[in-house]
Amino acid sequence: MTSYTLPIPELKRLEPILGELFGYRRAMFENELLNVYRTKYPNGISKEVANNYMIACPFLNEIAVDNGAFDYHRYAPRPASTSMELDVKSFIMDTEHEITIVLSNDTILRQLDKLLQDYGEKDSSETIRTTLFIVAAIYDKHVKGELYTEITTSENTLPYLQQVRPEMLKLFELLNTKRYSPSKKKELRVFNPITIDNGVKKITLDNSCHWLTDLLDDYLQIYLGVKSLEEAQAELKEVYAEKKGRKADNMSYNLIMYGTFHLLQQHSSLSAKSKLLDFVLGYLKLLGFFDIMRSKEEDKKSNKEYINAAIAYLVKQGYKPQWKPKQIEDYNFSPNNQSTEYLW
Repeated sequence: MTSYTLPIPELKRLEPILGELFGYRRAMFENELLNVYRTKYPNGISKEVANNYMIACPFLNEIAVDNGAFDYHRYAPRPASTSMELDVKSFIMDTEHEITIVLSNDTILRQLDKLLQDYGEKDSSETIRTTLFIVAAIYDKHVKGELYTEITTSENTLPYLQQVRPEMLKLFELLNTKRYSPSKKKELRVFNPITIDNGVKKITLDNSCHWLTDLLDDYLQIYLGVKSLEEAQAELKEVYAEKKGRKADNMSYNLIMYGTFHLLQQHSSLSAKSKLLDFVLGYLKLLGFFDIMRSKEEDKKSNKEYINAAIAYLVKQGYKPQWKPKQIEDYNFSPNNQSTEYLW
């Protein structure tokens, strides 16, 4: 464990880049910022200065009336009661102090310098070096389970992700698998009678006027939130298929791979795509991603051909980097469900 210091103005300068490319949020370093405040301002700050940093903070979060499982706003929080409090993080971010960051890797800066040197990247503004150092600190927090994320979990989170969601994906796949129609000369969804068997009784429903499939479509739109058959099948394969060892194609791998490539693309002097991809591989290796690979399938992901294809896929999907708690980093939530407790 080694402590590093980072000038707060430098962190503030890089916040737009970190937020756009790496899903950074200021609260990820809340403890470090609060430590600076307590150390440098043990008696607080003047009321005149504090008035510039007062924000409304909720202290009561009422739950709205349940309008039914098919309401997009089911259990959406009502406007909460608030009180005015000092936004310490914003105040400290406007100072010239330094924050102290503790990392498990005691040679991270030397390794970053060598990586930059190996590819002839001068990085005169140190945008790349400092950004990747901060990302390493964020990833270190993530590995330790100490990273702030915007995802709130509940007792229903793991049952939804591990049991309910894969069943929803299979249902979506069944409803959206098409069959060729000779009369229409194209593939169409199948709306044949549907048979339900609960082990005690079996019934067949005609699905008249598509009432049942329409009902299921609406439900899955809210609580599953996938856009296509291909997306559902990919998630079933990548997330829920049985694999030995730890998957390298997880949230943190994708996020850092995607962000590093675009950071270099926007701020480095490297022009050849092959060099950009090699640099990304070097950084992922530096963080220890390939040390945990076990299977031949995972080994494929440690080459630039895979990274190139993976980045292209993420871009096509409109990928937005977002950190998740480590326990659920490989899983997806429905983007259409506002609730963090009522997941189905």
